[in-house]
Amino acid sequence: MPVLSPSKRFLLTPLDWGLGHATRCIPIIRALLAEKQMVYIATDGGALQLLKAEFPTLRFFELPSYRIKYRWENMVFNMALQMPHILRTIWQEHRAIQKIVESESIDVIISDNRFGCYHAATQNIFLTHQLNIKAPNQLLEKVIAWGNHFWIKRFDECWVPDFEKEAMSLAGELSHGTTLKTLRYLGPLSRMTKYQRTLSYDLVVVLSGPEPQRTYLEKLVLQQLPALKLSACIVQGKAQLAKTPYFKNSIQIYPYLTSEALNDLMLSAKLILCRSGYSTIMDLAKLQQKALLIPTPGQTEQEYLANYFCEKKCFHYRKQKDLNLAEDYTAALKFTGLSKGRETQSQLSTIIKALIEQ
Repeated sequence: MPVLSPSKRFLLTPLDWGLGHATRCIPIIRALLAEKQMVYIATDGGALQLLKAEFPTLRFFELPSYRIKYRWENMVFNMALQMPHILRTIWQEHRAIQKIVESESIDVIISDNRFGCYHAATQNIFLTHQLNIKAPNQLLEKVIAWGNHFWIKRFDECWVPDFEKEAMSLAGELSHGTTLKTLRYLGPLSRMTKYQRTLSYDLVVVLSGPEPQRTYLEKLVLQQLPALKLSACIVQGKAQLAKTPYFKNSIQIYPYLTSEALNDLMLSAKLILCRSGYSTIMDLAKLQQKALLIPTPGQTEQEYLANYFCEKKCFHYRKQKDLNLAEDYTAALKFTGLSKGRETQSQLSTIIKALIEQ
């Protein structure tokens, strides 16, 4: 019996702004492949390397890089200085997408926070949890929201990786309370799987996010960890480096781990130290692990989420400059983590099947 051809060609375009956008696309890619669809991926930097490692048989394209930096603890200042480059990159990626769509006969584009990744001849889906972007004051928030929604409206649908009911939300105000008409709530997206695992480490440090702040946090942890006498290891989150682990000050360091290996390592931890990026929050919900959250300085989304879950008594958090592992490790263990039940309610499979049938 002849094998049927895939009915649609999907192009996924995650933003390379830390690895979170790439990791939360992994469940979508898996769902599409399970339905025998043809999947292409276009991105850059660490996201490109990570997804190549996860899906080595797929076809990849490299997009222009945003190269976002967080040098100062002021989101407005950081973004204002980089805005000309950001807008130029949006234009460049839009031109690149036109060529990919025409050469590969793409039917559907799923863009994770890349505003330029859409085409007049395809069905265009924008994936984001940030319908509302936090800013230092309400006037600026309104201006940013207008610009954000202006770009989102260029897409046919907006997929939100969160619960539709705000009471269950993992993103809080970030993903609710807008007038956008094309929203579809997927439920949380995580590449992780929950299973029983023996505790092997007191602390697993999972680093991620843009430079130079990723490196700053790594240095702080390496300075403070040896004095605590904890069994600990560090995952640097450098997808472009070799995967050979090594030791520094008797601490095992992994430059990068695949999803399966990272899943296993996180489940073996008594406590996880990590950024409060939304993809990480979704992973913690799936694994039901306790964590110490360290928001990237100047990244208002992470600062909001860290405070949001601290107020709910789920996770302890500390600003990077105030990190004191001796105190924060003990304090973080007293928090509950995210309750069981949030990790299972996903609409992804249903929505993917409906999309294929359109």
